[in-house]
Amino acid sequence: MSFVAALILALVGLVHSVLGEAAVLRPLLASPDWRIGMPRRYANRLLRGAWHLTSVAWWALAGALLGWSVPVVVGVLCLVSGAVIFAFVPGHLAWPFFTAAGLLALAAGGALPTSALWGAAVLAVVAALAAAGFHAAWAAGSTVGVADALPQHAGTREPLWSPGIGPTLAVVAALLAYAVVVAALVLGADGAWWRWVGIAALVLLLARVVGDARYVGVLKRVRDTRFARADDRYWTPVVGLLAAGVAAALALG
Repeated sequence: MSFVAALILALVGLVHSVLGEAAVLRPLLASPDWRIGMPRRYANRLLRGAWHLTSVAWWALAGALLGWSVPVVVGVLCLVSGAVIFAFVPGHLAWPFFTAAGLLALAAGGALPTSALWGAAVLAVVAALAAAGFHAAWAAGSTVGVADALPQHAGTREPLWSPGIGPTLAVVAALLAYAVVVAALVLGADGAWWRWVGIAALVLLLARVVGDARYVGVLKRVRDTRFARADDRYWTPVVGLLAAGVAAALALG
């Protein structure tokens, strides 16, 4: 009976996506006549992603009926949801929460291997060192990437501020300190203060992912600038990677 129910859910999900794309989404999104309270391009991607995620959820329920580990099914569903939302609407606030829930669910189901934690920590350290290199280059006078690295006034390319050499080097120092803390936690350095520093870094990084409700993070309201688009695609996800790296280091330590 469970197998038959799972098969029905799998078929319903398939039909929902195939026929929904052909009979609902494409005609609707091709029409110039409908409007909602957000930019049309954003709304199109949001509707398409949400429609197909419904099918993914039904397939996950089918897996649970077949006896797959519920925490693992939930974890995979959350990670897929986060990835789809990020691919369709990277500025949406849901993808970090789906990602966090998915990783926690996999950990609860014993499906997050130590190698994955090591990989997250190593990748985060590499990202931090790369970011430190860019900031050091900017402090030395390079302009590569600067246009997309500073928050800008709405509808303009004018940055909110122009940081000097001192603040830029301070960011370099913070990123290098992050790499040291993650490495120390992973390698089991003595002293409880390493964990407290790691926890503080995690809190600060998660706060940056959420943002200031105006210029940065998933809650930002100013979205019509080059920085805002780069922040959606690159900067906030990189900060999320750094948060995942220090979280992995704390788990390994």
